[in-house]
Amino acid sequence: MSRRDEYETELTGSRAEIASVLDGVADGLRTGAVRLGDETDAVTVETPEELTLEIEFETEDDGASLELELEWSVSSGESPVSSAEPASEETAEEPTVVGAADGSQSLARFEVYRGRDDTWRWRLRHHNGNIIATGGQGYTRKHNALKGLRSVMANSPEAAIDGEFTD
Repeated sequence: MSRRDEYETELTGSRAEIASVLDGVADGLRTGAVRLGDETDAVTVETPEELTLEIEFETEDDGASLELELEWSVSSGESPVSSAEPASEETAEEPTVVGAADGSQSLARFEVYRGRDDTWRWRLRHHNGNIIATGGQGYTRKHNALKGLRSVMANSPEAAIDGEFTD
């Protein structure tokens, strides 16, 4: 394997931050191509319709690990990498971006979840884990929370901004 066919990174973050990275991988799998890295260190890996997922959990004296590995066959001499850029030392400390290669991944995603008060709620979470909007209320049924979320999605693209603002 040449350098163009390899990519490796290690991230440390909160559960929400790591989950956002895994969400990006899932978005890429759904579209058929996973983009790894930022603009200067990007690798796009095309994935087939059928994959093998290996999940391994183990504990050791000083910690635990959960490994997720995706595998698939490629034809001899063929690379699943459709594009790659050489690594740049200047951006080594920039956050790693993982997502759909076709750009369909948003920088935020809606989540529907059960709140501590046992009601269904929705929120809009940025890919860095920050919550940037919430439904503001709980719903007794999940489908009502989804209905409220879809209403916001449908009505917000053309919504006006009202109020007084100073720069």
